[in-house]
Amino acid sequence: MTSTHEQRTRPRSLAGRVATLLMAAAVALTLGLASAQEPGSYRVYISNEYSADISVIDSATDMVIDTITITGRPGEVRPRGMAVSPDGRFIYVSVSDFMPTVETNEDAIVVIDVLTNEVVNRIPAGGNPERVAATPDGTEVWAALEAIAQGGGWNVETGEEIARFRVGIEAEGVDVSPDGRWVYITAETTHTVTVFDRHALEVVKHVLVGNRPREVRFSLDGSVAYVSGEVGGNVTVIETQDHTVIATIDLGLDSRPVEMAVDPIRDRLYVVGGGTSAVYVIDTTTYELIATIREQMGRRPWGIAITPDGSKIYTADGLSDSSTVIDAETLTVIGQIQTGRGSHSATVGVVPRAD
Repeated sequence: MTSTHEQRTRPRSLAGRVATLLMAAAVALTLGLASAQEPGSYRVYISNEYSADISVIDSATDMVIDTITITGRPGEVRPRGMAVSPDGRFIYVSVSDFMPTVETNEDAIVVIDVLTNEVVNRIPAGGNPERVAATPDGTEVWAALEAIAQGGGWNVETGEEIARFRVGIEAEGVDVSPDGRWVYITAETTHTVTVFDRHALEVVKHVLVGNRPREVRFSLDGSVAYVSGEVGGNVTVIETQDHTVIATIDLGLDSRPVEMAVDPIRDRLYVVGGGTSAVYVIDTTTYELIATIREQMGRRPWGIAITPDGSKIYTADGLSDSSTVIDAETLTVIGQIQTGRGSHSATVGVVPRAD
């Protein structure tokens, strides 16, 4: 398992490392790290595709404390990708039916309040939203619309549509850069990432990446974006200055990587491998694989999230209907939590501390 670099790969300068640390500090302050939060302030959300609900886990006890019903029609309507608002207060869930090539009224983005675990808003999205991402200022949510090969953005307060644009076939993953400038959307069938300029509201580039790209995640400083290639068994690294591929990290064709999580305090990227029931740990300074976590893992992990203090990693294990808990310091599994049927994605919200 190796990493291949193009000549454009640049060394990690002192200034670059300082910028990364400053960005990590900003993220920590925004989300409320453990030092500024009471115990049990984190809520881990696992979307369950086939039971059509969300399992809510208390990170202090690693127990399910609530189950949020998204629809009373499991098997017909499903929650999939999720995102969290910058302050950790709201969870955005992409909801759709099981007809990925058809646009219906079921297709929407559901907003959950972390304080109450209640659905507080529903934004009609259309086009079978697969995954969602929030803007750094918390005013907008963007989605990959699988059925219509488009990306779209909406105002979270009013539900007003901001833009729609064409992407590759079978849109899947989406993320917004830390500076709010770029929206990246992956397309599984065309093996591309579409780059959308959120300021100019226009597509600026389509980037060819690994086979069947699933999720995209920006680094904390926004200098690169990581794209998981499920069929390619790799992670593509894109430099965001000119949207050029600078590295491909090979995880093995049997790995089938999907979701990824960027460590908020360490130079690491965590990638779940659904084909091997493993979590791959990548050093983001060298783009080298430094560890593989397999022992005691749940079956077919597709989702992954890390707490804002960088202490625990949670996966969504689709074939074992569970979430695996990993100690991020020791990179060992420390628990298994039973969730709903067909666990798909994971994200972490923050419960504000009472004054």
